[in-house]
Amino acid sequence: MTQTTKLKRLRRMSHFMLDKPSITLKKGSLYFSSSAVEVLEIGNYSHCFISIKDDATPETAIEVYLDFNNDPASDENCPSKLGKNGIGANVTQLGTVLSQLNHVRALLTRKRNERRIFLEKDNSNNKWFFRVAPQPHIKTRDFDNLDECSALYILNLRGTINRIGETSNLKQRVAQYKRDEIPFDEVIYCRMNNFSDDERKNWETYHIDHYVREKGALPPYNFQNGRQVN
Repeated sequence: MTQTTKLKRLRRMSHFMLDKPSITLKKGSLYFSSSAVEVLEIGNYSHCFISIKDDATPETAIEVYLDFNNDPASDENCPSKLGKNGIGANVTQLGTVLSQLNHVRALLTRKRNERRIFLEKDNSNNKWFFRVAPQPHIKTRDFDNLDECSALYILNLRGTINRIGETSNLKQRVAQYKRDEIPFDEVIYCRMNNFSDDERKNWETYHIDHYVREKGALPPYNFQNGRQVN
């Protein structure tokens, strides 16, 4: 007699109940997972400073540091509050803070699951931070007056992505595509002057991989993985 295989049903789990601490970006606030509340001991604090690296600018910053504290409220120190039943936490009144950060502001327009980010710890200063992927957000159809800057870019044709790439000279690269007769009517880009060639290629690959996960194929005029020379 064949023995029946026993099964055990799995229960759905919220992303915010998983072990690794994470945040979700919202317009005007940050929501912290239950694990983040525990690891960062957020319940012990009433406020949080939001910072970027000293050598970064709001235009280029992709790493955002969190410093929970009990100092008085100020225009730099935002309120922190635990969620109902102690599940999760929110840092609020961040609208004008987050809007200064170009890549964060661009990410806020994306789907909720794309705004969930795991936290990391900087052991050099014992601070927690989250890293936002660089987001192409500057749109132009004036290809002759593009900057000669390092950039991560998207070529669009009638609102559809035709190519995702990176370059050390955006103006020259776009001019080459025009000569090659790659069809596009808009360039969306972000400046990457403070990033190394290797870092640019890593972020190019990140965005190509994201496109492939959504669409099931490379953009029409991407013929290889972003980590290879293009």
